[in-house]
Amino acid sequence: MKKLAASLALAGLLAACNVTVVAPAPVTVDDGNGVQATVPSGSNARFELFVGAQPVRVDVFHDEAAAEGELEVKVFDQTGAAYAHATARSFFADADVGLTVLDARAQDVSVGFPYSINLPKGMGKVYVEVFNRSGAVAHVTVKAVTRNEIVRDGTTMVDPDTAAPKVYGGAVLFLNQHDTYAYDGAGNKTVTFDPADPANPVHLRAVLNKGQPSETELVPGTAVVILSGDTVEVFSDGDGYAGFCASFDGCTDGIDSGEYTLTVE
Repeated sequence: MKKLAASLALAGLLAACNVTVVAPAPVTVDDGNGVQATVPSGSNARFELFVGAQPVRVDVFHDEAAAEGELEVKVFDQTGAAYAHATARSFFADADVGLTVLDARAQDVSVGFPYSINLPKGMGKVYVEVFNRSGAVAHVTVKAVTRNEIVRDGTTMVDPDTAAPKVYGGAVLFLNQHDTYAYDGAGNKTVTFDPADPANPVHLRAVLNKGQPSETELVPGTAVVILSGDTVEVFSDGDGYAGFCASFDGCTDGIDSGEYTLTVE
């Protein structure tokens, strides 16, 4: 009984002091079991993870989830600098984005989904910190899975081989990702930019650069003349969002995350 009382007292002290609860073991990429931790109300649990040659998606599951925003998930790089955070299951945001913005589409998201953050390859050791914002103890599981790196960097666009348009596509999945396309083709062609979901929080932009100081922003669905040597750059508009999952399947693959197409015809 004394040991139980002491344990309860310690748990209360940890909660009151907001002490980080260190996870019992590092998170291993593609381990289906993940790592579990019990996080008192108002406290943090910190998990260690290594991101090597392949990009990784971190998923944090909350057993008692009853509403959106009960957890806050942060990722810090090996220097301790904040990389990203999430308080909603549909997307993650840069570390300096206000938390009040993050519940914009909470009504679209099931509490059974994980909080997910995409991490680019080569980050090395990172720390995943889970803060329990609810008023009760939270049992959480943290998993990390290898994910596809759908990054188009320096892709060459050419004229269609036939009368049919030539379509190029990608997805902005990581913070600060910029997909670049160089056009190498004949004249009398146009390029059209189409985000898969114009309303999602990634807010994709595309600009056409003709080698001049100014850039032309591509309006979704509107064809613009493109000449040999022109480049197109696709990126998120700086509001900090990336990794959005529109398919509502728990972000298992993020296939609709910031997707777009560029059509040459």
